Amino acid sequence: MTQLSRRHAIAGIGALTAASTLKPRRAKAAEPVTVWWTQGFYQAENQAVIDAMAGWEKVSGTKVNLTIMNGPDLISKVIAAMQVGDVPDLIHAVTGDRFLVPRAAWDDKLIDLSDVIETQKDEFHQTALANSRFYNAALKQYSYYAVPIKCATLMEQTWRPMIEEAGFSDADIPKTQDAYFDFFQVVQDKLRSKGKRIYGLGYSMATKEADSGNLFHSFLVAYGGAGIVLPNGKLNIEDPAVRKAAVTALERLTTPYKKGYVPPGAINWGDVDNNNAFFARQIVMTPNATISIAVAQMEKPDQYYKQIITQGVPDGNDGKPVPSLVGVSPCLIPKGAKNVDGAKALLKAFIQPNNLNTYLKETRARFLPVTMSIIKNDPYWQDPSDPHRPIAVQAGLIKPTMPWWMTYNPAYSAVLSEQIWSQAEANITQKNMTPEQATEEASGRIKAIFERFQIA
Repeated sequence: MTQLSRRHAIAGIGALTAASTLKPRRAKAAEPVTVWWTQGFYQAENQAVIDAMAGWEKVSGTKVNLTIMNGPDLISKVIAAMQVGDVPDLIHAVTGDRFLVPRAAWDDKLIDLSDVIETQKDEFHQTALANSRFYNAALKQYSYYAVPIKCATLMEQTWRPMIEEAGFSDADIPKTQDAYFDFFQVVQDKLRSKGKRIYGLGYSMATKEADSGNLFHSFLVAYGGAGIVLPNGKLNIEDPAVRKAAVTALERLTTPYKKGYVPPGAINWGDVDNNNAFFARQIVMTPNATISIAVAQMEKPDQYYKQIITQGVPDGNDGKPVPSLVGVSPCLIPKGAKNVDGAKALLKAFIQPNNLNTYLKETRARFLPVTMSIIKNDPYWQDPSDPHRPIAVQAGLIKPTMPWWMTYNPAYSAVLSEQIWSQAEANITQKNMTPEQATEEASGRIKAIFERFQIA
């Protein structure tokens, strides 16, 4: 964990100082704002929030007690803090839109942040807004219990030298779902014929963390399963189109693994392990939740600009665009926070487009903006000389997108937490179930979860 020191608070010239035109009112100036923030993938992400908080301290006169901790620990600590009633004032949880906010909002444990959202509502991308709206079972209504800070969607990262060594070029990479992923099996066969011990597909398939779930659900949508939960919160898993999509997604993910086109250890990968396998050049391509793989190589211009290819999700087999599932990394204020006014003032300043843009750029833009004026007004985001950022912007903000289903019903948050679809993959790869059998078992478990979350 990282604490914001007083030295940083005095000397920091951060995003909220340099870019802010808003002068936050001194809400409870004598009382500090306690902030818990998810640790970044690299140090620049941590430094960006340290600088931003120091900048807001200087502008507002309110001290910020900042603690930075890794994602899983933060989620666990927040849940424990809510149980005992000793909570921080403001929380930024990178995976909070999936694993924290939906259930906490359902249980009436969060402050409604509609007034914060309202200050920038016209600026926010509509999918980012949708991902911030959750159901409160006590009040029997939906509202904004989170404020989006940044967003991301699944991207595909590929080693250009490997496909060239196999005799192909960028132009040979297919654009549609099945042909796209089959191509990398052909690349593996070509490289293996040259004595290279390289795997074509870096699929994450473990029953832990988030990457395997990201990949399965991208496939589910590609094959026609976007309606697995309806906007009214009702489960739609018995729909024949949804059931067929789930079976196909499982079959298309597990068959390459069983045929040896995915590393055997992928069934045990954590969220960083596909990155590590890519950097070790053990795999030709890997789907990844952000452009972190490319961004981590910024100090190596040859790799960043020439060797790594970034692409969005392929089109469907019919050639039509597949909506990208966009997740947001939110901020939230738990009930019981000691300085709600101070936390809201900080948050309102932080999400001003100029401030948010400065913060995201200082993090090296691993995540995308959630306000559209940022990408329209700052050429940085669509700079044609950059081979990665503009591709991510197109995939996550310009092309068709959709929110995750826990915004309709928190039951789907439990589906993700329990890794039900990843367990279905394991049932096929390790227990010899058929995709149909694995889908049937997963469906039964999902229906049982939804019975516990009835939307009025």
